[in-house]
Amino acid sequence: MVNPDHICWGGEHRHTCSHVLEVRDLDAAYGKTDALRGVSFRIHCGHTLALIGPNGAGKSTLINVLAGLIRPDRGQVLWNGSSPDTCRREFAFLPQRTEIDMSFPLTVRALVSMGRYPMLGPWRSPGPHDVAIVDRALEALDLVPLQQRQIGRLSGGQLQRALLARAVAQEAHILLLDEPFTGLDEPGTASLAELLRSLAAEGRLIIASHHNLQNAADIFDRTLLLHRETIAYGPTTDVLTPHNIQRAFAHTAR
Repeated sequence: MVNPDHICWGGEHRHTCSHVLEVRDLDAAYGKTDALRGVSFRIHCGHTLALIGPNGAGKSTLINVLAGLIRPDRGQVLWNGSSPDTCRREFAFLPQRTEIDMSFPLTVRALVSMGRYPMLGPWRSPGPHDVAIVDRALEALDLVPLQQRQIGRLSGGQLQRALLARAVAQEAHILLLDEPFTGLDEPGTASLAELLRSLAAEGRLIIASHHNLQNAADIFDRTLLLHRETIAYGPTTDVLTPHNIQRAFAHTAR
């Protein structure tokens, strides 16, 4: 059950389930190669959304557009009716674990504390409020016993929890995850799935690229099925039908 009156920890923003992310007629390309064509969807906070499709379908491109890392060639992204550029701190991007330098001497607590940087700016030092939010994020993600551990000594599941804690400390409302379940064993997958559902239940919006059709409905309540353009969008059990899956993945069988 989604909390209809979620309040972020910092008390600066009040979020309700009327808050909505809209993507309208989105086109994006890499050079001369189309990555997305006319993609549109609308989703309220409090949901978990899977982006599913074959390799090259545009899943990572869409996440990068939502994160503000690349500009679309056409179309709009709107958060509560406005450009996300006006509220980038409400968007947190969690890259694939392979993109993180695990040899960097960074503790779990230091990683989570980085979530406060957008609020601090270049010159402000963390205050008691920032420390309290980091403490709460570590506690919420069950990371207090690991807070002084180097990130290079974390398991895959522990690192995902640390990255989620950083996003929670940022007070981000939209969490963008690129293949978060890749490389996790079954217990790690179940633990991360439970965390994502609990974060959504607090009123956050979780958007993740995902490749496992077998467990998608157990983790995500909404799915956008892509093959550069929208194949289907809606409740996961309605979207992942044999007909829609065949349309999206037909070329991979050739």
